[in-house]
Amino acid sequence: MPVDINDVLKQLEQLKVMTIGNSKSPHKYLFLLMLTRLYAANPKRENRFPISEELENSFRSICREIYPNTDFEKILIEFPYYSLKNDGIWELHFLKNKEDAFNTYEKEFNRRLTIKRLKETIEYGTLTEGWDQNLRNQSGRENIVKEIMNALSKIPGPTSRTPSLPRLNLDKIIKGPGNLFVGYLNSLSQINANNENALAEHQACNPLFAHIHVAHPLTEKILSELKKPQGRQVILTGHAGDGKSSIALEVYKRLMSIPSGQPLPKPLLEREVIPGTNITIVKDLSERKKSSDATLMKELLTGARRYLIVSNTGTLLDLFRLHAESSGMSQVTMESDVLNAIATESGESELSVNGIKFLVINLAMLDNLKLARTIFERMLDPERWASCAKLDCCSSCPICLNVNLISHHRETILNRIFLAYRRMYEYGTRLTIRQITEHLAYLITSGLEENDIANMRERQETPLKAEFMFFNRFFGDNGKEAHDAAYNMMAISKILKQGFGERPSPTWERKLWLTVRDKNFKLDVADCEEEFELLREYGSGVRKDMSQDLNMDQARDQVRRMLYFLYKFPKEEQAYLKSFLNSSTIIRWQEWQKSCLKLEMTEKSLLSQRIYHVLQENFSGVRLPEGTKSSDRLYITLNRGNSEIRQSAQVVLAQIDWSTEVDLQLIPQKNTLDETRIDLELRGLGRIAGAKLTLKLPFLDYVLMRHFGEAGEILQPAYIERLERFKAQLQEMASGKPSEVMLVRLKTDHTFRRQQYVIAAGKLEVNDAN
Repeated sequence: MPVDINDVLKQLEQLKVMTIGNSKSPHKYLFLLMLTRLYAANPKRENRFPISEELENSFRSICREIYPNTDFEKILIEFPYYSLKNDGIWELHFLKNKEDAFNTYEKEFNRRLTIKRLKETIEYGTLTEGWDQNLRNQSGRENIVKEIMNALSKIPGPTSRTPSLPRLNLDKIIKGPGNLFVGYLNSLSQINANNENALAEHQACNPLFAHIHVAHPLTEKILSELKKPQGRQVILTGHAGDGKSSIALEVYKRLMSIPSGQPLPKPLLEREVIPGTNITIVKDLSERKKSSDATLMKELLTGARRYLIVSNTGTLLDLFRLHAESSGMSQVTMESDVLNAIATESGESELSVNGIKFLVINLAMLDNLKLARTIFERMLDPERWASCAKLDCCSSCPICLNVNLISHHRETILNRIFLAYRRMYEYGTRLTIRQITEHLAYLITSGLEENDIANMRERQETPLKAEFMFFNRFFGDNGKEAHDAAYNMMAISKILKQGFGERPSPTWERKLWLTVRDKNFKLDVADCEEEFELLREYGSGVRKDMSQDLNMDQARDQVRRMLYFLYKFPKEEQAYLKSFLNSSTIIRWQEWQKSCLKLEMTEKSLLSQRIYHVLQENFSGVRLPEGTKSSDRLYITLNRGNSEIRQSAQVVLAQIDWSTEVDLQLIPQKNTLDETRIDLELRGLGRIAGAKLTLKLPFLDYVLMRHFGEAGEILQPAYIERLERFKAQLQEMASGKPSEVMLVRLKTDHTFRRQQYVIAAGKLEVNDAN
């Protein structure tokens, strides 16, 4: 039965159209106009419209015809193709078994159905019966076209204004209590006055602490030791902020049978005696009354009660050193024993005083990044943000937008954040768990409370969306200006010193910025694809219309940051990550940690050659061109130690046959948490067995940078010390006979020539060994 044209026109009149300011979006009208043209060309055509290149071209053609002075590169067919299904005009037909995937994209990506996602889930779209019938009829088509053109005549070109970076529309934001978890996250940071939860003492009484608390693996170890009939006294030490008090709180709750998520009515006392046990917890040794030190030491050394002592290193040293004599030890010996106990690389050692044994655990020696990542995952738990998702302001709230961006690309983003932390850790910048936690909380909230956002609305501010995105806040700025309060955070202070993103990656710089840049390259992150593309245009100079938003350098910095944190690089294209982090070896080092691998023969050979080259330079004080290797001998010589002065002839103190007397191995080591770390070691064989040099990330990076001609690279002072100790080991094990002297002479081709001088029967014999 034919459908009345008036019913179709009424649907057209009631079309749900997005409003931008005082103007309507023309996308749906343009799409329907395109369909009328397709029916006009073939009234008997099939009512079946899959997304295809032909359909996209037809849509662009209509756009150019109606708005000839407009750039239509940014007009996307996917919007009307998807959203018309809500107007009773258009129906979508799913590919087999793809309806659930479509529903997931609708729900989790805030209805951002890209071309890729539509093609992945939708087989084709069709018009409803009434529209199909009337478009096959010339009179019906003419009536529909008339009404569409009338609607379009009232809508200015959708992109007739210059495209600008997306801004936040804060109209829907209202003042109110909002999500209490936001305030809690901000209280973990010290960038504002509301920072009581930056200290663990206050966490004990806060019910929200359970939302981010992660049971520390040391808790079980400490509990087991305290409960053993012949167990040791336990000392838990480390830097302020390492999590000592949180572990003590966890131990206390377990001993008192208090559920982990239940807050305490009041903070722990300085000294907690556990009822029904012989266990005492000293929460913080620095809070004790020094007048009771003698009594405390007596109780510790009698062993009548079992103690968990929580203390910073300095306070712990003072207690034991000042009461050394009462223990029958000198202050020097006691101090030495305590220092040795807390300096063990595994983080655990035993200290014996007067026959009483102490289990000493030093958190400062333990890698805390795995724990920090779990805390961050708990901050992002969807349950924490479920109340926000139901509010109208969610789509405009910078905090919610940030949470959604991180959640939609969770694995990639978390991997990149913690890869940056790992680079810092391996280079000697260890952040405490408190410092990392406050930084992670800041990445989510930017330090904003709900009232701050409402106040921005009242001041009619329209900040750029990217200003509050984590990829900028990681560095303590909004992409343009520093956030002064955030710069006070230790994590950000240390991050800024790393120079992340300052080293160019030539391949990617060409792809991103040159006039012939790769225009087909997409970040493939729907949440901020628009920002990325516009920032690329600004950064490459294609657009000159940024106004006061940001300058070209700032645009480039943001693109580099987005690329690092968001793009899923194929394995063969990860050079960008290495350049961004200023570390040529970090990706390979990470791979070594996944399993106890054996070095591949080619990799082992290349590394061996490059390490030999650096050691020969260091041991001879001579700068050698890359690729120079006169023999398989490594010479330790008597030299000035200054590579700027050419030292043609040098006395050889010891020589090593590099091909037979050294080996490169991946060596696993476990810490007190039973976690395995794998490092590359250079190990001596034969006469120099026992000599070893652990080749950590900074040294491996230096080796590769030297190989690639980075002449400006210098070795860290701490590593120079290790090389000197290693050299001393080799010299002691491999020095020649006292009656023999060997000289090496550096030739003009940068190879070494040996001459041997031997005194035999009162005569000097000279032998040219080459």
